[in-house]
Amino acid sequence: MAQSADTLAWAKKIGSSIRSRRKRLGLSLEDLSRLSGSTVPTLSHIERGTRDVKLSTLVSISQALRTELPDLFQTDTLSPVKAVFPDPGQGGYDLEDD
Repeated sequence: MAQSADTLAWAKKIGSSIRSRRKRLGLSLEDLSRLSGSTVPTLSHIERGTRDVKLSTLVSISQALRTELPDLFQTDTLSPVKAVFPDPGQGGYDLEDD
């Protein structure tokens, strides 16, 4: 089943929002992959708007980016990133392998 033009447009907007927030936080795709549990190829497709993404995946990504889920739907990429989750530890991401 083909995706509608509206679905594809929103996928690109959300993907762009995710990419913008990730870059402003100084995270690579690999970093976001480890933090969110999604694979790098999946995240790449999501950021390009070429993948229909599940809600649970968007929730994991928003948590990894320390933002509320609805903020990913705001397409004004010039607005500052609003972190809503506390820093885990001493001011940074824990990117160490478990």
